[in-house]
Amino acid sequence: MSHDGCEEVAWKGQAFPYLMHHPNGFHKTENYGAATSGGHGHGAKPAGKGDAESVFTAGTGTWNGPAPRGAGADARAAANGAAPSAAAGPVREPATVRLAGAGLSMPMVCLGMLGIKSPDEVKKALEIGYRGFDSAELYANEDILGEGLREFVASGRRDELFLISKLFNNHHRPELVRPTCEATLKALGVSCLDLYLVHWPDAWVPETGVQIIPDPKVDTTVTLQQTWAAMEALVDAGLVKAIGVSNFSLPQLESVLSTCRIPPAVNQVELHPMLAQRKLVGVSLRKGIVTQAYSPLGSQGQCTPGIQAQLLGHPTVKAVAEEVGKTPAQVVLKWNTQRGVPLAAKASSEAHQRENFEGFFEWKLTNAQKARLDEMDEGRRFVDFDWHEWAPAEEGGVTKPSTVVF
Repeated sequence: MSHDGCEEVAWKGQAFPYLMHHPNGFHKTENYGAATSGGHGHGAKPAGKGDAESVFTAGTGTWNGPAPRGAGADARAAANGAAPSAAAGPVREPATVRLAGAGLSMPMVCLGMLGIKSPDEVKKALEIGYRGFDSAELYANEDILGEGLREFVASGRRDELFLISKLFNNHHRPELVRPTCEATLKALGVSCLDLYLVHWPDAWVPETGVQIIPDPKVDTTVTLQQTWAAMEALVDAGLVKAIGVSNFSLPQLESVLSTCRIPPAVNQVELHPMLAQRKLVGVSLRKGIVTQAYSPLGSQGQCTPGIQAQLLGHPTVKAVAEEVGKTPAQVVLKWNTQRGVPLAAKASSEAHQRENFEGFFEWKLTNAQKARLDEMDEGRRFVDFDWHEWAPAEEGGVTKPSTVVF
């Protein structure tokens, strides 16, 4: 089944033994969502081989492409009355994902900087093992991140870090893009960003300031294509290594791709079991764009107060967490990374930073457990503003409704 929701191909399930490089054990191309028994998808990795970098390419199935080895094990166990459990045996999930077009490796788990108020929180994250940091001028704490990283960078370890920041809505005019980026670099104390994103596709007049307001004035003098050309110039100038977007729909991505010289490497959007956005993730993958999840645990605060418990307290999440001996937060985070989606997860306390990171790549969900979490998808957004209009989930890409499980 194609990632972008096309009809199943006529040769689905057929083996091709005449191929010169026919992989061992290849029998069918069904993904795990088809609830097959005992099938090995083409390209599946043997157990214990998951510690290499993840390079997600278009293919069949959902976990790194094809259905993984043992895809039918859960069904057989259920038939025998056994309770599902976390995948057995040595596990080492990929800790990075390749941004193929940019030639970079991005951590699968980055620390979201929204709400971080002290350089000590950044330093503690470094001690725990975080190397990716997701920031933005809107968060108003880039200087705090820079201070927290200062000693680490001064010791000659800048290359270990993956630093992300974002251009806010009031700086879309081409002449404002470079000065805004340079101000971020100064605050962080580095000479180059690893990834710079257009925070929202919405352009506001410069006088708005860097703030969320209920009724902003739209800047009608600038287009996405003009803003993107200015972003490309940052790469040319060596100020950023890769560029991308955030909160973009498929039509908006396709609009940028139709005229760009340097395609977006990443689209950062809200993703969790209640908002899977399967078509967006799948079609972006086919176009060479990695989708990164923000608010992967839901969101508390001004966006949609009081509903985070609907995700972490969901009966399915709690049941799976009990089965695997993990917290609900760890289960929800794993749901994203196990389908190839890297994270930007907020955590200011040491306890939550450790919960989201330590040992995270040493276990995985079973197919059946992930399938149960998949069923939670209801298009529920935790981050929503009246000034932004979300495109319909099936708009863009192919014209058929997407039925792919990704």
